[in-house]
Amino acid sequence: MKIKVLLNGIINYAAAVALAVVFALYMSGRVGWFITIAFICAPIISVLLTKLCMTRLSIECDNNFHALCKGESCQFEIRVINDFFLPSPPVMIDASDSPRAVCGKKGCSVSVLPYSAESVSFDFTARICGPADIGVKKIWVTDFFGLFSFPLKNADMSKLSVSVPVITDIADVQADDNVIKSALIASMLADDSEETTEASMNTFGGFPGFENREYVPGDPLKRVNWKQSAKMGKLLVRLDDETACSAISVVLDSTFVSDKIFPPAFLGEEMFAGCTAEDVVPMIAQSAVETSLGTVRTLMESGCAVSFVMMTTDGWISYPANDDNDLSMLRTELASYKFESAYGKSRFPYDELAQKSCSVAILCTPYLDKALSDTTDLSGTSDGKGGLTIVMSAAAVAPDVTVKGKEAAVNG
Repeated sequence: MKIKVLLNGIINYAAAVALAVVFALYMSGRVGWFITIAFICAPIISVLLTKLCMTRLSIECDNNFHALCKGESCQFEIRVINDFFLPSPPVMIDASDSPRAVCGKKGCSVSVLPYSAESVSFDFTARICGPADIGVKKIWVTDFFGLFSFPLKNADMSKLSVSVPVITDIADVQADDNVIKSALIASMLADDSEETTEASMNTFGGFPGFENREYVPGDPLKRVNWKQSAKMGKLLVRLDDETACSAISVVLDSTFVSDKIFPPAFLGEEMFAGCTAEDVVPMIAQSAVETSLGTVRTLMESGCAVSFVMMTTDGWISYPANDDNDLSMLRTELASYKFESAYGKSRFPYDELAQKSCSVAILCTPYLDKALSDTTDLSGTSDGKGGLTIVMSAAAVAPDVTVKGKEAAVNG
């Protein structure tokens, strides 16, 4: 648009000068040459006045945004203030959007009266979850004749852009999903292979241990005491829900190196219908986040004790996931979640899970690459990590990665 404005201005200016010359030659010499000289000097005067006015132009922005749900819109408003005795030349403003939040109208022009201000607003619509960068990309001023343009240097561009969190949805993960089934089976096997922890209080009979009752349809399988059931010949359910390895941890990968992603290769998939190449990487990241929450919800509904683990500025943090309130808190927390774009940080919380005596973890990753495959042993246990079973849930898998083992279920 900048080149078009300059070209149109030059053409119009050249036509005006030519018309003045024709007028001087064929109609009135004195008046015609006076007009011609005035037209020739006008650009110089226009540039000088524009430069003076630019020193008295300022931009203000005071926007406080709350987290948006997908489909919601917000207005980004800026004020152009003219503290000069002449009207300002045209101020051109270009908005900056991202795949996560798109702007309907990305450019506008405004002129401000002397000693006054004008407000300009841009509408952004949230599309993909995560931190969406919105604001102003560029501000420049054209002279009064539209022949030259100048960037407005006294505008602090760092204050004219913000990051708006877009709240994630929760994916619909079915109970018969391969990842869920693999995690539940691994958890049951882990419970059977370890001794049940002693209860802190004695039972009614005065003997330490768990109280049991017969299984009733609808009881969560996690509470079945398999050892006692085998001895008694019938299914028994523990009344005390604590077991040595009863919890399943859902871990969100900390890193997503998208350089190896070739977006056109994904556009044919159903998930990316109607998307552009720029949308592919954010959509893959969104799929991992939404699937992780969907996995947590399904495990909760299956009666499992679940925790959600993700990387923060303070390292790996574990969040309890017991009810819908916890899920709502996680949705808000993940609205600002950013994957690391380069290798370096830990990609799996072995030490943190070992402290919790966790035996089963579901690792949700946007992209199962060779680096992650080498970090975690996908055959079912991690090397020397206390028999931890890792079940993989990946939004996309690198071509050079082969997933092996019964305990590794991949969603791609």
